[in-house]
Amino acid sequence: TILKERKRVIINFLIIIQESFMKKLLMLNASMYEIPLIYAAKELGFYVITTGNNSSAPGHKAADEYAPFDYSDYDGMVNLAQKIGIDAISQGCSDNCALVAAYMGEKMGLKGHDTFENAQIIHRKDYFKRFVKDNEIKSPVAECFEDVNQALNYDTQDKYPLIIKPSDQAGGKGVSRVDTRDEYEQAIKKAFGKSNIGHVIIEPFLQGTLHSFCSFIVNEKVAAYSTWNDYSFKNGFLTNSGLCPADDWKEAVSFLIPQVEKIAKKLGLVDGLLHLQYMKCGHEYWIIEMMRRMPGNNSTTAAAYSTGVNWNHWIIKAEAGQSCCGIPSFETMDRYYGYHSIMSDGNGIFEGVSIKEEFKKYIIDIEMYDDKGAEINDYLYQKFGLVQFYLNSKEEKDKYMGEINGLIRCIRSES
Repeated sequence: TILKERKRVIINFLIIIQESFMKKLLMLNASMYEIPLIYAAKELGFYVITTGNNSSAPGHKAADEYAPFDYSDYDGMVNLAQKIGIDAISQGCSDNCALVAAYMGEKMGLKGHDTFENAQIIHRKDYFKRFVKDNEIKSPVAECFEDVNQALNYDTQDKYPLIIKPSDQAGGKGVSRVDTRDEYEQAIKKAFGKSNIGHVIIEPFLQGTLHSFCSFIVNEKVAAYSTWNDYSFKNGFLTNSGLCPADDWKEAVSFLIPQVEKIAKKLGLVDGLLHLQYMKCGHEYWIIEMMRRMPGNNSTTAAAYSTGVNWNHWIIKAEAGQSCCGIPSFETMDRYYGYHSIMSDGNGIFEGVSIKEEFKKYIIDIEMYDDKGAEINDYLYQKFGLVQFYLNSKEEKDKYMGEINGLIRCIRSES
């Protein structure tokens, strides 16, 4: 017993010594979507510390340490990071955290993040819309408002359909399509109600299909990329399924790469991920919005299957200010790879997931976020799990993607 206790003490002492020499990475959020990045950071040798107000966030368990703090307090976060002695920051999968990370990096002299000014241009929709207009980037021209009454007095005659968005929200929060004046006024109030900074944008609603272009910038050039078809469920402004590569991806990237590199050069963006959503309208392509944080739904995991690039590792390397010159070039795989977030068709009680037998052979992995019995109180946004899958051909893609919500179905009961 004495020998076992001595062995335990020695092991714990060696662990403490090892951790003292490890570089520390602060992960600014700890949702399910940050967990792949936390694992990637640990695999790269970092001691990972998570933060945020939510002590029950699942990412804390995957990290080495949890330092609770409100990351909306920018200067407080700088003080916390200096006290902890961090070497790197990861913004994870959050637009708000992308701004915090840029602010902290600028204040602390840490590499791996854009200037705070550039982070706002990329992540605030009104700033981005002004930038693309001034620099002739192909994106729908938007009107930006910071006053609700001015927005309500805006002349919308002959401009419908329109789409109205809060400038500082993601995931479709506060977004509306409007076709009439009554709908317009309701949508303006809704968007302002969701905006933390009181800014909204109004732009033409484009008829087409929604896609994503996930690129990795090295020396202001696109060094790797993946393309996606984006699909929605009940919430038309929240992507819950994706398939890589996108339809007509070769045509799309021939347009998108020069546009992305123009933006990267104009802003002097640091190396790292640059993700955008685009609309395909016939043979025209329109950039809708951009972000430098990891996209949601753990889509980088499916992108790794599709492109042969370990996106999560390279995201962490870039955010830590390490060289990214060795990132592998794009590989064309012989399959489609996708993800599907499990969502309900109404509120109630979550009772599990039903997967049709014919589709089970395509599944790579299933990760559940909630247990049976969880309350469904906001079905337009709640996600209960994530399925990673593959399809072998365009014929299988055409057959299954249109009915993916029936193939992988959320079971619910009335509350």
